[in-house]
Amino acid sequence: MIENDKRRTILLIITMICGILAFLSVLKIPQKGYAKIRSLMKKEVVVYEEKIDIDGLDEPFTIFFVADSHICLCDDRDKESKEICDKRYQEFIRDSKGSEKNFSIVMDYVRKEDPDLVVFGGDITDEATCASIDYFKKEADKLSCPYYLLMGNHDLLINGESASADEYEEIRKRYDFVRSDRSAYNIERFDHFNLLLLDDCNNQVCNEVGEAIADLEKDGKPVIIAQHVPFVPTYGDSDLLLRTNDVWGSAYLDYSRVLMGEHANLPNEATSKLIDFVSKEDGLTDLIMAGHIHFYHRDLMSPKTVQTVTPPAFERGVIKITLY
Repeated sequence: MIENDKRRTILLIITMICGILAFLSVLKIPQKGYAKIRSLMKKEVVVYEEKIDIDGLDEPFTIFFVADSHICLCDDRDKESKEICDKRYQEFIRDSKGSEKNFSIVMDYVRKEDPDLVVFGGDITDEATCASIDYFKKEADKLSCPYYLLMGNHDLLINGESASADEYEEIRKRYDFVRSDRSAYNIERFDHFNLLLLDDCNNQVCNEVGEAIADLEKDGKPVIIAQHVPFVPTYGDSDLLLRTNDVWGSAYLDYSRVLMGEHANLPNEATSKLIDFVSKEDGLTDLIMAGHIHFYHRDLMSPKTVQTVTPPAFERGVIKITLY
């Protein structure tokens, strides 16, 4: 009798799920919506793939780009952040079953894929608390491949506020296990391409990026860029401005609050130089990886330069890039 009750309960649950999916089909919910629903129900990871042709590569090279996990753990080491972290933790529990749990699910998947490289694209932590950074380190150190980290706008928050000039150096030390030089950009050099890692500087890039561009142009290898905030696309038709304004709301005159470029956060001199660099039709840049906006998007900065934006890791989203 008990076994029959269990079977009926299971059958009822399956029927309800099928009914919900059928209802969504009638409403013509986009396929990406289905992927997200299936992911959250089945603890799957939603993977978007990108393939980039790099001259000279003898065999494929795989990169996973993971961003916006927003781990928000806190203990007595950061008492001033405890209240806001607890509130944010509950928000993620409500919306996505827990940001740190979903980050661990993403990392389990990535480790099984055994890539050549993992790039963490900012907002890995929701605040720069020791507990959140420790959790990230524990998961990242399980990787059998190299990994790199760049700073998003949340990675240097304390008690909901950006670190002051006095606090910055002390907070930045917490990430020394992966970025000990504490510069706002870093160039990682590979045999057939260069990887430029850019920290978020209030939705801009730092002034020193001009030096990085000159260095990359002198080297002449294909360039892959990892940054936190996406650009407004500069080539072809794109609905990215419209989509980000729908999700995040617009600033004055319908300008985007969450992108870099024209009709968005107006670029400073360094950001303008970078946009010019990645938009050249015959330029070195093949791929830009970004996050920040919490949904997947793909567009072009030039006929050859792809910009791919990852969905957030707190919803088990990730991008897999294959260089070939």
